Amino acid sequence: MQIFVQSFGASEEVMACLRQERSRVENPSQTIVNVVAENPAYLHCSVPPDAEHEIAWTRVSDGAILTAGNRTFTRDPRWQVSKKSANIWVLNLRRAEHQDSGCYLCEINDKHNTVYAVYLKVLDPPLPSPASLQKKSTKLMANMSGDEVVLNCTVTSTDKTDNDIDVVWTRDGNSINFNNTEKYILKVKRDAGVVIETMRIRKATMEDDGNYACEHSSQKASQIVHINKAEAQIANYSSPSASLLLSMFLTTVIFRFL
Repeated sequence: MQIFVQSFGASEEVMACLRQERSRVENPSQTIVNVVAENPAYLHCSVPPDAEHEIAWTRVSDGAILTAGNRTFTRDPRWQVSKKSANIWVLNLRRAEHQDSGCYLCEINDKHNTVYAVYLKVLDPPLPSPASLQKKSTKLMANMSGDEVVLNCTVTSTDKTDNDIDVVWTRDGNSINFNNTEKYILKVKRDAGVVIETMRIRKATMEDDGNYACEHSSQKASQIVHINKAEAQIANYSSPSASLLLSMFLTTVIFRFL
């Protein structure tokens, strides 16, 4: 983002730069350019339209000649020069840094040895708003406990006072009916910006296979749950009290829209 401003109310450093101009007419281009760090900057220089004139850009701080005509003399690849139209030359800075702030001179090889001055000021980026700093994350994990599938959904917010966190549970995209307490048990724990919801699927069988997900706002985490019937039969045969085995062929998938 680049901002052009007038010289009214400018600092002494800026005015000292602009006083280096030598021209019979007022500089038709912007003389003060403000740009946010890490953004490109464009310094313009206008030459008389009725003749072909070469121009050179010089950095006042070290006297370095950056460009002359179409040629670039600095080893810094961020600097380039281009001709916008028949009478406008542009000094391009690909990615402005704070040390690039300062005075730049456009010298025109006309009979008057015209010099135009442009002051570049590189600004700090604006601070993020409090709302943008409040980020949330959602995670879902699954395991077995006896003959139950246990899914733990954790929603974390950087705003420790955020207790308004509602979680929606689905299976294969359809809402889960927690009124069916014979099949599902849901417990919720809240603490300083963290909500942990635990869903238990009672007496889990292959009929409970599916894509389970918990979602808050625009964030969603999901788990593919598959009950391996063959392994369960072997486990139950070898030990009547053995736990039902759970095979999860996909790891947790987390979708974040921060």
